Amino acid sequence: MRKLLLTTTALMTAATLSSAALADVTITGAMEFTYESVDSATKVTGASNDDFSSDQNVVIKFENKTDSGLTIGMVQNIESDGDDGVSDASSDENYMYFKGGFGKIEVGNNDGAGDQLTRTASDLVGPDALSDNGTGMTGAGNLADDNADLILDINDANNITYIMPAMSGLTVGVSYMDAGDTVAANGDKTTVGAKYAFTSGAVKGSVHFGNSNTGGATAGASSLNSDSMGIDISTGPFRAVVAKASADVTSAIATSITDYGIQYKLGNGITLAAVGTQIDENIGGETSDITTISVKYNIASGLDAYITYHDYDYAAGTSGETADDGSKTLFTLKSKF
Repeated sequence: MRKLLLTTTALMTAATLSSAALADVTITGAMEFTYESVDSATKVTGASNDDFSSDQNVVIKFENKTDSGLTIGMVQNIESDGDDGVSDASSDENYMYFKGGFGKIEVGNNDGAGDQLTRTASDLVGPDALSDNGTGMTGAGNLADDNADLILDINDANNITYIMPAMSGLTVGVSYMDAGDTVAANGDKTTVGAKYAFTSGAVKGSVHFGNSNTGGATAGASSLNSDSMGIDISTGPFRAVVAKASADVTSAIATSITDYGIQYKLGNGITLAAVGTQIDENIGGETSDITTISVKYNIASGLDAYITYHDYDYAAGTSGETADDGSKTLFTLKSKF
């Protein structure tokens, strides 16, 4: 009896190992190292106004395809970032996905459909040149963001996302996030995103749309809405993006953003880009104008260098913030593995 038990256990173990071996495991990594220098009209006496920052990601992905054709996967994205020394790394994204003829379902901590399917001209310049290093160019008042993707989107939070299979160039997705179960956590969020891709002769393009609705944080509080529309066109070495977005800050205050840019692949690993961004508050006169110029140089396979220059003019309006007019220069090395 004991011999049979051992044999059965061994068979079960072998079957488990055989099943696990069917999963494809991939590990990829990327790191950005940035030097930033700021020339601001609101300099603090004695401050150097320059610093180093870094952002490192290691993505572990498991994927298994069943006999029925269903693809099951799991993603773990570990990130460390900081301006000075980094003492720890944390999970930035962790989720499961299921793919098949029905499309794709994602559950867990990931970006929502609005983020995945909308577009912004800031995508044309250096990596996260606005999103990660935009502090100071938009103040700390009622300007909700610095680029025209879907502003009130689901960002690396627990949610359920469904992306429909592409049909004649059209891709549509929807996400739902539950904000929590406490009294002040009623701000559940629903986002919708859509992309229509097309080709006309030598021109390739896509039209993007996103919308989100966030419930009031407490019962009876006003909900907040956000939307984004954009078009992305490329032909030969040229690529152009125009996008417009808006978002509620409160039930009365809203931010609108328009960004537009062009990118040109010069050759020999050099890519040039220029982006203009206009940000406005609807009632208080708070605004920010940002002009961005970026140069990318491909040093080697998987290694790029970026120089990005921002010129900005921030007007505080009635927000109570301090107006600022200055510039910001970033030099970034980015590697992919």
